[in-house]
Amino acid sequence: MNTDIAYCSGCGHQVRLAFTDPPPHDGQANLKDGAEVVCLDFKEACSGGKCPATGRPGVVMGVRLAKSHLNDEAFKTVHARCEGCAQIQDLEVLTEELAICPGCNTTNRWVTLKLADDTEITLTSR
Repeated sequence: MNTDIAYCSGCGHQVRLAFTDPPPHDGQANLKDGAEVVCLDFKEACSGGKCPATGRPGVVMGVRLAKSHLNDEAFKTVHARCEGCAQIQDLEVLTEELAICPGCNTTNRWVTLKLADDTEITLTSR
């Protein structure tokens, strides 16, 4: 994997970009032919609009970073049940509505509710 530094016009500062290695063989039809760009400095605010580095929706960069586990510290987490693996996990927050499970890579919709006794509970769905 190669890394480089580039200026991000969306953030207004330099960011670290990683380029994943392309698959060693052609494999399944859904595999990409080349490398993918992963921004190591993704923040929750990056999920809105398009990523200037790739031209794709910003949340795609968050999903790529979360699935790569190259910078898990970049994510705020919510402790909740993953709808994919049914395990209680610290889901990595991508947006105000989406979080990804670090165990099975399932994207979950989430919401935190404040209860009458001032405790909070986070609910998930697909």
